[in-house]
Order: sequence, then structure tokens, then C-alpha cells
Amino acid sequence: MDGRKMGQKGLLARSLSKQTSIKGLRAAILLTILLLFCVSAVNRLAAEENQPAKKTAPAGKAAAEELPKPEDVTLQTADSVQLVATYYRGGKGKESIPIVLLHGWKHNRTDYTKDFAPFLQSKGFAVVVPDLRGHGDSTRLKTLYGKDETLDAVTLAPKQFNLMVYQDLKAVKEFLWEKNNAGELNLDKLCVVGAEMGASIALEFAWYDAMGYDQGSPEYGSLKLGRFVKALVLISPETSFKGIDIRHAVQNPAVRNDISVLILLGNGDNKALSEAKRVYSIFERDHPKPDPEKKADQQTLFFTPLETKLQGANLLTEKNLKTEEIINAFLNLRLVKSDAAKSWLWKERKLPHQ
Repeated sequence: MDGRKMGQKGLLARSLSKQTSIKGLRAAILLTILLLFCVSAVNRLAAEENQPAKKTAPAGKAAAEELPKPEDVTLQTADSVQLVATYYRGGKGKESIPIVLLHGWKHNRTDYTKDFAPFLQSKGFAVVVPDLRGHGDSTRLKTLYGKDETLDAVTLAPKQFNLMVYQDLKAVKEFLWEKNNAGELNLDKLCVVGAEMGASIALEFAWYDAMGYDQGSPEYGSLKLGRFVKALVLISPETSFKGIDIRHAVQNPAVRNDISVLILLGNGDNKALSEAKRVYSIFERDHPKPDPEKKADQQTLFFTPLETKLQGANLLTEKNLKTEEIINAFLNLRLVKSDAAKSWLWKERKLPHQ
């Protein structure tokens, strides 16, 4: 390595040792990814990340193949909602990390299907993007009387937001469970990304997953029912939304301590900044900053304000914010490169109702 590169590496190491400010935390993610992948500058990383999806060559084959096309699927919840989602198959088989993307209130899955979901798929992740009940194409509720009801996001009863957790995401998890057993992904590395309302739903689902559905335990005999969620990306989170209070979720030690968390927001909105700081403070005491002399992959909590007034999924629309890169860096740091991630090996998982 020449002197100029050695100087750059030294500068990065010194910068990482000074992560005491909010802006420093954002820099930590970008600088960490630079160290991990040995790139020489942020601009080079940006150029690589923003390349269109390329053909990938499976092991043992010289010719590259196109990434699998996204597939629209309909999942029926236990309470008979017809849940529509788009699934992007990963490119690494059993090593594919599953990512669930959750939209905000009065939004839908198209917030992600245009750019962000294909971007994640191009990085090898398996991605599922549902329309939560009352949103997008998930508005049909079958009834016992033969006449379907229509769910509307604007008029949803408060209990319906809780059912997004206990019904909608349970159906999504079981879909991924089957894909795990088909060898398409590793359910034990599950990550949920949620924007605004979706962030609240993501955290509450992390609690539900940690509880092992309704069993009150992540294990049922020889079966593993929960604690599949290993990482959360919370975009413009709030402490409470439509009766869902995230403080309920973090009362569970498995959620508060064991899940890696990235919090993203636009710092140009004082209310959003204040709410995100409150969410961060709930996790902060259980995610101490690692000793600068230790491995960088030991950091498990990141607070990343971006220089914009934009919030929620809109943070993904401004490419100069590098939001996609930050999330990709976090996913690789916590779910691929960390020592913990190397222990979350693929296993066939029998469904509890089988």
C-alpha cells in the first residue's frame, strides 16, 4: 500500500475514534463501509452503489444471468384480508438476507418498488414489500356473509393498526419461512425497514417475533418460532402512532438489547428530529459505543440525521443523501460482516402449524 493510501487509512481510523457527535455517527457508517471494503473515497463508493443492477454469474457458471424478476403475490391473513406484496428473490440462495420494507400511513409499496427494492436485490438481498391492510392493493376483507368489505387507510379503526403486526406481518413472515425452507433465503437474518408508521409497525413486530407469535416464547418444543429479526432500520420513527407505542416493544430485552438498529431522518424538521432522538435514547443505554480500539463491527446502534427536511420514504428519493448506501452499509456491517452474523447459519425451519 503506497503512502497516500496509508495516510487515508490513518485518517479514517482517527475519524472513527472521535464519534462523539450526531453527525459523527452518520460518518461512522460511511467510514466503516470504506474500511470494510477498502475503497479510497466516498465518491468511488457512490459511483459503485449507483450503478444499475448488473447480471450476476452463479457459482460454476461462466455466463451471467439476469436477476429474477419481481413477483406479485397475494397472502391471506388469518382474519381474511387479501394482502398483496411484491417479492424480489435474492441472488445468494440460502445466504440471501431477507428484508421486509414497510411503507408509511396512506402510502403503499410503490414507495420502494421503483428504486429501493431493486437496489437491495442487486446487492443480493431477498426483499418483500407488502401493502399493509387498507393501503395500496390490500383493501379487500373477505367476510362470512359472502360480501367483501373494503378497508381504507383514512378510516381504519385503531385495532387495524395492531392487526398490521399480528396478522399482516405474521403472513409475511410465514411467506418468508416457506422461502427459507425452499433454500431461497436465511430467515435467521431477518431485517425490517419501516418508514414513519412502518417504523412503529416494524418495532412492534420485532416484539411479536421475539415472543414467538402468541406462544410467549421463541421456542416451542424443538421448534424455533421467533427471534428471527436481527436488524431494524427505522426511518423518521415516532414513539407512538395510532395507539402503537414503541416503548411497549422495547420492554422486551431481546428487542432492546439484541437487535441492531439504524435510525434515519431529515434533520430539517424539528418535530421529526425530536421524536427520533427520543427513540434513539430508548435504545442508547443498551447499545454502548464500542471501544475505538476494538472491531468496528461491534457497534449496533446508529443515529443518522440527514441534511434535509424530507422524511420517511422520501429520504430515498434524493440520491445525494446517499440513504441507500447508508442502509446497505448497515446491513452489510451487522448482517454479513459481524462476528454475530457468522453464527446465524441457515437451517430448515418447520412451521408451527405443520
